[in-house]
Amino acid sequence: MPQHYRWPTLILSLMLVASCSSWLPSSREEQLSPFDTYSDAVQRFDMAKVQQSRRRDLIKLGFDPLSQGNGRMLSFIDLRLMFIQPNVPIEYLPDGMLACLEAKDRCSGFSFSFGRVEKERVGSFWADVFNFRKKRQINGWSFSAVFVMVDDVLVHKVSNGEPNIRRYESKKHPLGPLQDAGDFISDQL
Repeated sequence: MPQHYRWPTLILSLMLVASCSSWLPSSREEQLSPFDTYSDAVQRFDMAKVQQSRRRDLIKLGFDPLSQGNGRMLSFIDLRLMFIQPNVPIEYLPDGMLACLEAKDRCSGFSFSFGRVEKERVGSFWADVFNFRKKRQINGWSFSAVFVMVDDVLVHKVSNGEPNIRRYESKKHPLGPLQDAGDFISDQL
């Protein structure tokens, strides 16, 4: 190769290798919701008031299993199984749950699960493609809420979630592309 072609070839090769990490796949997983962030979901959840809010109020706040999705309609039995534990005395339950147990069939509820998670492969493109090392960065949030209603009035609510998901996964395969060959061959047999 002539001398004057070496530098452009070397620079082009370095640029190609440096930008290879952008060739790694990424994905986005979202449990569709009317909330853009964890804080927004918590703020709306806090606006629902026990002994004051009605079913229509929850719907206005964005907690509607029929139109928003990612919600379950819960029967009295579902709520009983969710909140009553074998070794915990019933007196330990919140007042709203005790009212639900007394109301039986007049008690129902909603549960919701919302969130947004982004998964991005990071690291060396070549190590990833040839299956030597796979690294993934995971970021996002998740929020779950349960509302207990008696005769269309909110009697109990509870929530939990992860406001700031930050995870890093790293998988190492010393044999690279041969690492999973044994699994492939046994599946074929």
